[in-house]
Amino acid sequence: MKILLLGPQGCGKGTIGKMLSEKMQVPLVSSGDMLRAIPENNQHYKIANEYMNKGELVPQYIVAELLRERVAKDDCKDGFIFDGWGRCRLDLELFDPVFDRVVVLNISRETSIKRISGRRLCDSDGKTYNILTLPPEELAKCTGNLTQRVDDTEEAVNRRLDIYYKETQEVIDDFKKKGILVEIDAEPLPDVIFAHVVSALGLD
Repeated sequence: MKILLLGPQGCGKGTIGKMLSEKMQVPLVSSGDMLRAIPENNQHYKIANEYMNKGELVPQYIVAELLRERVAKDDCKDGFIFDGWGRCRLDLELFDPVFDRVVVLNISRETSIKRISGRRLCDSDGKTYNILTLPPEELAKCTGNLTQRVDDTEEAVNRRLDIYYKETQEVIDDFKKKGILVEIDAEPLPDVIFAHVVSALGLD
């Protein structure tokens, strides 16, 4: 089964994707992780890293080619889960693997802002902590300094959400017309969300 995960920032696509990958025994293909792991001998390594080092988005045609190469590998022959692609019509014009199901994890704009703008990176252990949702004893586990990424500020999150609700909503509407869309309430805890996704996909 070929599955696409969609949803606004902070909806938990990465977490749910990993849980689904383990249950289905198919790879989770994250475009972000894939870009960060490009081997130096890949033809796209230099230009992709130039963009990422400047904090800019890697051109979609490069990401499309890398995804095409990735799903051609043996471990994807029984299916895969995409996270970070198909967020606009151009993505799918460049590479559309013809998904069997599309799962949209829905959260409110307020929840998205709270989850993302509260994220902090610990410079001692490299882990991410949320100052708005974690109790003090959890935050205390970071023995260094907690810093916020530039693109995690409330202003930056709102800009990305504006793009999501315009461009990605068009794609979601397209998938709904095809009858392959599954919409899930992603406000609860991950275990609850995952149970609903499993049921909706008929995997239970």
